[in-house]
Amino acid sequence: MNTLKRLSLALVIITLTMAWSTNVLARATTIKVALVTPDGSTWNNTIREMAAELKKKTNKQVKLKIYPGGVKGDELDVLRQMRANRIHASGFSGVGMGVILPQVRILEAPLLFKNYAEIDHVKAKLFDQFDTAFERKGYVLLGFAEAGFVYFYSKKSLKGPQALKSVKMWAWKGDPVAETFLKTFGICTYPLHLADVNTGLETGMIDSFYSPPLAAVAFQWTTRVEHILDYPMVNSTGALLISKRMFRRLSAENQALLRDISLKYCTKLVDLTRQENKEALVELTKAGIQVDTLRLSGQDHPDLVPRGAGFSRDSGYERTVDRGGTALFRGWRYSAAGRWGPFFRTRTGRVPDRPPFLYSGVHTPAGPRSGSPFDPGGHCGIRMYNGISVVTPAG
Repeated sequence: MNTLKRLSLALVIITLTMAWSTNVLARATTIKVALVTPDGSTWNNTIREMAAELKKKTNKQVKLKIYPGGVKGDELDVLRQMRANRIHASGFSGVGMGVILPQVRILEAPLLFKNYAEIDHVKAKLFDQFDTAFERKGYVLLGFAEAGFVYFYSKKSLKGPQALKSVKMWAWKGDPVAETFLKTFGICTYPLHLADVNTGLETGMIDSFYSPPLAAVAFQWTTRVEHILDYPMVNSTGALLISKRMFRRLSAENQALLRDISLKYCTKLVDLTRQENKEALVELTKAGIQVDTLRLSGQDHPDLVPRGAGFSRDSGYERTVDRGGTALFRGWRYSAAGRWGPFFRTRTGRVPDRPPFLYSGVHTPAGPRSGSPFDPGGHCGIRMYNGISVVTPAG
């Protein structure tokens, strides 16, 4: 009799446990998402659309709670909160991504890309590799995004080769790539957090900044400057990341739905950002901001320059400097020690039609090398093109 009672009690406990577990699994999981972009911006609107579809497709099992406009702090603050499990996901620029995974900043090497096709090609080829690398650090890469190509803005004229050396340029505090790039070109930098740029411009601590056009307008920085340099320096990348701890709380089905829906809206976000960056450039010229043109020989930027906006069609990459028969190849590299820096190489004689290739600081004499840290399959190369490293498909 006692044995039957104990067996009955055990069955009741098992039944209640299973019912409780089923209820927990069916209960909605709320993912807290922090964004530094202003409420009403393209980033925020797109993520809200994504949240609505995710809620519908998961039958309300997965919900996003969005904290817009930097209410949870800048990207470094958000990262600290993600580690403490107070925030679960966020949209990051290359700065925040680089804190987690420094090698991802290869996507923001200055003067690296010359058009959107190169960007899309490289990101598609390297997505799985970066996804695996982020997972090792405790994050899941839901999709790449971007802020767009970056221009210089200033209260002063930016015409002439010496103009940038006289400005007080903002540098994103904690961003070694930007600081190294600017200092290498002799530009005086003043590191500030993102939220302090407006104050810096107002007080005169800085008189210049760099930004994609759309972001500069969204943060209202362009109301305090009068000049823009018609020469994009870098493509500002971005991504949507979620902590692996939160991602694993989802069922396998909902994990797959989150990945698919995130990729869909990250792609949409990239398309919208590129179009709105062009429109922002037009609006800036209409608002009276002077376009200072830096005319150099080389390839132009057909993807970046809107027709009829007052921007030149022939600005582009600087050709190799040739001094007394010595060709100076300039580029950028990411070292194994985790440092960014300029790369200089001299070669006596005529500049070859197919210059050496640069792979994360390793040079090969003729072409791409399969198995590079940034190209395990040999699908793309970081090529020294007219003195500037650019990413191209292999072949």
